Amino acid sequence: MKRLFVLALAAFMVVPAFAAQPIKFIATEDISYDDNIYLKKKAYGEKKDSFISTTRVGADYKTRIPGSSLNFKAGALVGYNAYTEKPSTNNYWDALGVAEVSNQYVKLGDRLLYTSDPANSSITDRYKRLNNTAYASYQTSHEKLISFGFAVEDIFDRYFDGEVDYLNRNRFNAGAQVFYNFNTKTNLFAEYMFSDIVYQTNGLSNSIGHQIGLGINGQVAPKVTGTAKATYAMRDYSHDVQGAENHPDLFGYYAALTWQATSRNTIKLSGERKMEETIYGVNRYFADTIVALTAAHKFNKRLSASVLLGWEAMDYAREEAGNKRHDTLYTVRPQIDYLFKEWLMAGVWYQYRTRTSNSDWAEYDNNKAGIFVKAMF
Repeated sequence: MKRLFVLALAAFMVVPAFAAQPIKFIATEDISYDDNIYLKKKAYGEKKDSFISTTRVGADYKTRIPGSSLNFKAGALVGYNAYTEKPSTNNYWDALGVAEVSNQYVKLGDRLLYTSDPANSSITDRYKRLNNTAYASYQTSHEKLISFGFAVEDIFDRYFDGEVDYLNRNRFNAGAQVFYNFNTKTNLFAEYMFSDIVYQTNGLSNSIGHQIGLGINGQVAPKVTGTAKATYAMRDYSHDVQGAENHPDLFGYYAALTWQATSRNTIKLSGERKMEETIYGVNRYFADTIVALTAAHKFNKRLSASVLLGWEAMDYAREEAGNKRHDTLYTVRPQIDYLFKEWLMAGVWYQYRTRTSNSDWAEYDNNKAGIFVKAMF
């Protein structure tokens, strides 16, 4: 769930929704208080609080490639996070860069992220990490009743702390799709995806995966747009490990839906259930189920409010020390924004997060609150 917030916030700041000029610049300042910066349970770790200053600057560029139907967009964002608690250890830089070429049929892009947040919620400690995601997709037609497509994706994570370099991995996904186009805005689809996961230092967790999916995309209902699909995934690990699950499978789903109820009210539902990588005893993966609901309301042209409700369940397949670990993460995040000018926004936010677990040491509670100013010019 932490990763979802980081990426969503970064993407929001890099690509302003109102961008009409070819290039826009963004600068933000967020002052917050965090009562548990290490996400530790007091009985099992030193619970520390801190004030945090997060300063970010970035730019967003969009244009049409001359002589073609292709659009090009690129964005960059750099931030510095300053802590009052042990700044020499806790202060860190983060950065995000994105570039994409696309039209209604093809999409080709790359996203580079440098952060201290882990790749998933299996661990909570902050470790500097570089993530790169390159992707490409193509669909032959939106007008014909039947059309075809393909998608490829390459993802790697590199941790800079030797303590967790066993998490360094590369994942390659490739697959094909068949679309039944009701119209240019809505289609049903079936897909097959192949995956190859290779760890840099822990070859025992290397695996080959296969996934099939059935779903709907586009205008899925009146005032509702997005994608929803059901999936079935199978995985074969390259090496058998005693006590580990070597050939798991999982029924899952993916959803990213937006309901524009009125011109002032928007509700977004996102969710996913999938196999997620981990190194925890004899567990080489866990079943990760995520649901997030965001409701936003515009009181007038200047004042708006939103609230995010998040739930994540992490189910580990095998017992470790006589216990089959299960974690549940709950998140509540309300926010109020005020638009002073078209180029100047400010707001206040609060976030409560708690993780319950049958492994007592994994539990924690966390409160954060902050104010921010955002300039776009």
